[in-house]
Amino acid sequence: MDAKFEDVRRCLRPEAARAIENATPELLCEIRLRAGRPLYITCGAENIALAYICRETDVAYAVDMLCGGSRHTYGEMIRRGYIPGANGVRAGICGEAVNGERGVEGMRRITSVNLRIPHAVTGAADDLIKLLAADAFSLGALIYSPPMEGKTTLLRDAAARLSSPPYKKRCCVVDTRGEIYIKELFDGTDAAPDFLTGYPKGEGIECACRSMSPQLIFTDELGGGDCPAVLAAQNCGVPLIATAHAASFASLMLRPPFKMLYEHNVFGHYLRLERSGDKISLTEENIV
Repeated sequence: MDAKFEDVRRCLRPEAARAIENATPELLCEIRLRAGRPLYITCGAENIALAYICRETDVAYAVDMLCGGSRHTYGEMIRRGYIPGANGVRAGICGEAVNGERGVEGMRRITSVNLRIPHAVTGAADDLIKLLAADAFSLGALIYSPPMEGKTTLLRDAAARLSSPPYKKRCCVVDTRGEIYIKELFDGTDAAPDFLTGYPKGEGIECACRSMSPQLIFTDELGGGDCPAVLAAQNCGVPLIATAHAASFASLMLRPPFKMLYEHNVFGHYLRLERSGDKISLTEENIV
């Protein structure tokens, strides 16, 4: 079992770790811990309920391991519903919001944890790379789909390959939640993107342009709140390759921040991602 799976196993109490022993590592995408409910795993597109019933101690143990015993250090991330793990692992969390004058100010009584396991799939970005190369890497792209279709996997493969021979582009990755970097793909290989980890999207893009003279910038999971800062930062003229959650181009355009990016020509390509088994395909929207 490779490093990222060992990192995940360390977040599980021994009883829960034994329950997933028969899962195929190459297919394991998520592990869901819900207090008082069966342990669920997602393998490929299949959700599987295991016999093991999670306890509150399983949830608390996972959170403590992810936070290194210091929840206070991760307070802002917990407020936003996630905790970054090691080697690209990320945990989504649910619980009871603590509301104040500024809106949601924290989370208490965490009741469920979803451990998301990253994968390196060489070749996932074949279609994207061909499309970008056809424009001499002068245009950016927004890749969208519902969750769990492979957007981050595609972005990870593109950043690794375009920063390697034969392309050797100066690539900068704004990895806000620490999901894109994984050791097996970037350590000890020719892949050489620069990573800005933990930066908000707009600030990371601005920092990359100011300090790293990138030829391409990559960032994952744009939200509506990111769009104004992204627009301001994108005045630098460096193509941005980004992803977003949306079922269709029409639904994306119903969200005013993304329509604003469209009207300002931030992206030259809008690509709908679809997944069938292990195959990822891209369909370009005609936006002329």
